[in-house]
Amino acid sequence: MSSTHFDLSRLRLHGEPCPPDLEQLVTHGLDWITGLGVTFGFEKEWAPWADKSYLTPADLVNPDITANVKAIDDVCEHIRFVAQMDGGECIGYWVGPVPRPLSECPLVYYDTEGQFELCGSRFVESLFFLIYDEETLVEIREVCADLGITLDFTSLNDIPIPASSITPDAYHEQRYEFHLQNPAS
Repeated sequence: MSSTHFDLSRLRLHGEPCPPDLEQLVTHGLDWITGLGVTFGFEKEWAPWADKSYLTPADLVNPDITANVKAIDDVCEHIRFVAQMDGGECIGYWVGPVPRPLSECPLVYYDTEGQFELCGSRFVESLFFLIYDEETLVEIREVCADLGITLDFTSLNDIPIPASSITPDAYHEQRYEFHLQNPAS
């Protein structure tokens, strides 16, 4: 097991082993995937999704904005983030409010507009949701084949998303309503 693989397991996945495709990518394809604009959270303090520096003093007293920020934080507590794209989107495993093994968790990305979207059952599938360049998608398929990662889909619509008792978006909405009703929470 590589140290990078160990670091992700320990720092990002709460000690659970890296899923096989993620392990292959960080062990044998790290330079390649970094070249695609993917940064992995190998440092203990890494938490780009938690950055609130964009909020103004006026934002911090706006009840809608503060409820939304608190709801986003609530959702992020249930995501095991492992990577960030050059565009700022963060990718992680949606464990959800009812914890389950990582192997049963769908991938989710959190974008720079505060939205969450489920994006596959394996890390490599999430790349197809975030990279729109046809040449790069062909390259991803070729590199995955070289790494022994089988891709069983031909389009985004074919990518399986594991069932979840609640999606990140639905949970966000619940928590937003809660924080609007309970601003001191």
